[in-house]
Amino acid sequence: MEKVMLGVSLYPEQEVLEEIDAYLKMASSYGFKKVFTSMFSVSGTKEEVIAYFKDFTKIVHKYGMVVSGDCNSELFHRLGATETDLSVFKEIGVDILRMDFSFNDERDATLINNKEGIKIEMSTSFIEIIEAAIKNGAKPENISTCHNFYPERYTAPSLEAINEINNYWKAKNIPVAIFISSLVKGSHGPWPVSDGLPTIEEHRDMPIEEQLKHCLALDNVDEIIIGNAYASEDEFKAIDQVMKQVYVDVPKNEAFGFLADFIPHGMIKRVPFKIQLEEGITELEKEILFNYPTHSDLGDCMNYMLRSRWTRMIYKGKEIPCRPCTKTHYTRGDVVIVNDNLAHYRGEIQIVLKDMKVDGQRNLLGRIDESEIFILEHIKAKDVFTFVE
Repeated sequence: MEKVMLGVSLYPEQEVLEEIDAYLKMASSYGFKKVFTSMFSVSGTKEEVIAYFKDFTKIVHKYGMVVSGDCNSELFHRLGATETDLSVFKEIGVDILRMDFSFNDERDATLINNKEGIKIEMSTSFIEIIEAAIKNGAKPENISTCHNFYPERYTAPSLEAINEINNYWKAKNIPVAIFISSLVKGSHGPWPVSDGLPTIEEHRDMPIEEQLKHCLALDNVDEIIIGNAYASEDEFKAIDQVMKQVYVDVPKNEAFGFLADFIPHGMIKRVPFKIQLEEGITELEKEILFNYPTHSDLGDCMNYMLRSRWTRMIYKGKEIPCRPCTKTHYTRGDVVIVNDNLAHYRGEIQIVLKDMKVDGQRNLLGRIDESEIFILEHIKAKDVFTFVE
């Protein structure tokens, strides 16, 4: 399983190389591999632009990262580049060109198949343009896509529209990059606007680790890039913690015999839910909740709940006495465990999706953090999830 690539953004006309070096040193230490930068916003002569970005890409490559340079037709003209000659970008050290434009004819295929070996990244919205380029002989393996970011509040498209286009490119096996946003006050993008740089409007004021979890739960993005600069080290630490919770290597449990093949194992991608525990939860209940590494629903009855069924086999024979609950109904986001009053299913962990009457057959373990309950909308059959206190 390939992990999602993490990236940061830099806007050189507003930053000095010493700051860039320090920032990329920190970002790379937390597993970030890509740098998005705007090339056409840097002023100067052709020689000055080339010299500047040579110094910039040296720093990026020093930390084992790749450079995606956002460019437009005016920059092509300034640097003397054409669809048949990208040598100036090769000289600069750019690994990927994010095209803020297209030729909208057979030249797009020529650009994508460039002899310099530079990958071409286009807007996710360029569906007809990319499809036409492929029909004209463009190699799909040379193409990736990237969403826009939206500095102006309330201008980002709907989540439904973003999800639809992500799924379209996933079906074509063409990578998709998306932007999330730092909440650091005064962080900047290419323009003097300080309302963040997300792709999804609902992310604009959300802690960065929750934005990340949401993008991972969508399961249709390949790269997640922080759109504004500079993110804080606390934000990098939060992202790093989530990534360590998401990607785990789980050994095959041979104790299950022939069923072992059906239980998630190997390198696993999980959705980690923060959970607020109920008072009175027992140590055994905590063990079942937190120690089992691959909770998932088989997908045949995802109506009132998500059911993690394997735990009832592992803990078969253990007693889970009924605990009283003050609620009349369990509500969406509650996490429960089947108790001794329904012994055949005892030990099964469930996440409530719809109101369920409290009938004494389940103990309340806790509740998913209110800020993360919306992620339940994106959990599909056999998706793996885990819990973090």
